[in-house]
Amino acid sequence: MIYEKTLKTPVFHRRSIRREIVLFGEKNGAISAYGLHFKQSAKGIVCAEGATSLGAEKKFLRTAGHAEETFEITDGALLSPSGTSYPFPQTPLSLLCFVAKTGEKEYYALAKDGLFKLSEEGAEEAGGGGDCGAVHAERLFVADGYHLRWSAPLEPQNSEEGTQTAGHTDLPSADGDVLAMFSFKDTLYLFRERGIASLGVRGDALAFTASHISAPHGIVKGSVHRCGESILFLAENGLYSFDGKSCKRLNAGGFSELDLSNTSTAVCGESYYATAVFGGEKCIWRVNGEDGHLIRARAETLFGGEDLLFTAEGELFKLTERGLPPMRRKECVLKTERSLFGLSAQRKFLDGILIEGRGHFRVEARGERGLPRAVFGRAGDRLRFPLPVRGSSFSFEFKTLDEDACVKAVVLDLREEAAAW
Repeated sequence: MIYEKTLKTPVFHRRSIRREIVLFGEKNGAISAYGLHFKQSAKGIVCAEGATSLGAEKKFLRTAGHAEETFEITDGALLSPSGTSYPFPQTPLSLLCFVAKTGEKEYYALAKDGLFKLSEEGAEEAGGGGDCGAVHAERLFVADGYHLRWSAPLEPQNSEEGTQTAGHTDLPSADGDVLAMFSFKDTLYLFRERGIASLGVRGDALAFTASHISAPHGIVKGSVHRCGESILFLAENGLYSFDGKSCKRLNAGGFSELDLSNTSTAVCGESYYATAVFGGEKCIWRVNGEDGHLIRARAETLFGGEDLLFTAEGELFKLTERGLPPMRRKECVLKTERSLFGLSAQRKFLDGILIEGRGHFRVEARGERGLPRAVFGRAGDRLRFPLPVRGSSFSFEFKTLDEDACVKAVVLDLREEAAAW
């Protein structure tokens, strides 16, 4: 007996799914993504900052103390913004500005082997050296390890110790060396390897009091900067903001993906910058509040001030508001996490995609199995892959060479296998 046979083929339902894309963050119903040379804006995800070359590489140092000015470090001298050249044979660890009784600005260069008052005739030794310095309560402070010294009031060069003049103290060594000092909200704060100390100064050196403030361990040397109404610094597990009372970890996008060893950091305006390595490539991490993004520039050293400057491959660059990456690799790259798009885990065929935004893109889609498929086209057009992409979930990679490119959302054209019951 011969039985009639029938072939039962799977039933697929066609879907049109729209999903927003969020850079380095999460939003209900949106696809999370990380990007290189993209940043989040009110209009969507757009290209990050560009850069313009300023010529041959230069180095700078920002003063602290009674005034913030940018000095250029030249061969054997420090050049002030007004063009005055101060002979100095080495690169200082820090540069301090002190307004004297006469109202004139005095500049002090701190090196490990001494503190030096600068003049056009040469540098005059003004005290012992150290790792960092600050100006607070009309005194000049220098930290060397966990040893702290201060000058007489209104006399930075006077290191003769006395009740009402200069003095010193050794801080508890358990918190490690002092990495940076800031006069902030009428208090001197000392950022140490394993904590923060606040120093109360009431005029009489015998009345100085130091208090410990809880802070994350592993504060990164050279990463502590005043930024707006806070002090920001890097630690082993994130970027932190200090308001004078407590530390808050900033959920700035991108940190978990970065290698921040041997980083150079700077502040410009309300933003914090750090050199980093992302996916084996050098870049600049910019943080403004809780927002963070990556600028595709092979930066080596950063300098803050009125503009963000950086050195790379023997040149000096200045960041611009927007532009393509300034180095050899010009593409802006955006990669999404794998997603089911709120659908079932059933088998799917992805046939096409539409990008809401502007610009031209290369879009690559990848499922769990099979080969990835790529398509080229313009935002706003329905782009069909040469062959359907197979999988139950998908990830995407967007690349563009358009400086004005923007990605807000995607509309996916796919077929989903009906569940069998």
